[in-house]
Amino acid sequence: MKRFKNKLIYILILLFLALTAVVVKMAMEYQREAEYRRENIKTNVIKDEYDDTLYIETGTVNPVNTVISTSKDKEFWYTTLILPGQYICLPDIEYTVDYVEHRYEIKKLNYKVCDLTTGRVLNTIDVKTIAEELEPDKIITDSYLGEINIETGGDKYLNFSLMNKKDQSDKTQWRQLYVNLETEKAIIRLGGDGLNEIKSLSADGIGDTNEYSALLDDMIGLIQANGFEPYDSLRDEYEKTPGLDVWYWGYGIVQIDIPKGYLPEKNETLYAEFPGLAEYEGSDDEILTFYISGSPSSEEILKMFMEDGQEISFEGCVLPANSSKDGQEHEIHSFEEYEQWCEYS
Repeated sequence: MKRFKNKLIYILILLFLALTAVVVKMAMEYQREAEYRRENIKTNVIKDEYDDTLYIETGTVNPVNTVISTSKDKEFWYTTLILPGQYICLPDIEYTVDYVEHRYEIKKLNYKVCDLTTGRVLNTIDVKTIAEELEPDKIITDSYLGEINIETGGDKYLNFSLMNKKDQSDKTQWRQLYVNLETEKAIIRLGGDGLNEIKSLSADGIGDTNEYSALLDDMIGLIQANGFEPYDSLRDEYEKTPGLDVWYWGYGIVQIDIPKGYLPEKNETLYAEFPGLAEYEGSDDEILTFYISGSPSSEEILKMFMEDGQEISFEGCVLPANSSKDGQEHEIHSFEEYEQWCEYS
């Protein structure tokens, strides 16, 4: 009997030690997982509100034209979607990124659709839920890749790309999600399918833009030659020095970002279109974002932000060899010379 009790005690001790080892192992694995998540999986939250805007004005001559002022650290660059002259779509986004596995997961993706000039909320679109209901095996490719498109009949849509949850690298399985801004009706398209029905804003007669203008990335140094600090797109966007930045949407609207302190004192074209801007009192480091329609030329864009009577300078402007038609570097003295030698013009 004594031997049996000793054996039982021995077995219980072994079971306790085994259970302890399992618990310790689980705790260590949990700790490793927690450390991995802390080091490699980051949670990002993006939420913009209409009150983040400091000033909004639509064009007097062309109501599609729009200027929005934000603080230096609050720019509507990647996630807030603007339909110039009409809507502003404000994001409420939460997503995680695994920087080791190169995977991410969207926890929340809402867009609040507001009237651009009054801020009145028209509706709130839960893009994540809509995508999951229509394509449960897919995930939105990137919270930054949303854009606004317009149907030939005039309906406006939020557009996102969807990819497989399991194999996020297989682009052959991507789908296009379109959500009507006003009715929230959703449509799924395969790749380019359906583009005859839903097109970019060029379908609304706004026109096209030249994405290889002399101002894009300040290719020839034209922005700097005229007294502006250019934005270097090769730098991290969160560390960029505020300067004149020109971005082409590809459907007739040009976006220009410029600190308020760079605005001219006198410019008939600028202040005829935005008369309220001449009276607006704000800090010099506020970022003014302009949306100008009608495919303005590089010359027209520069002249809009220069003092009346100031001539455009090409001093020191050089077209790099890798951007020229003949593979040679060229000094540029006019827009005509740029068009003559630029490979992409």
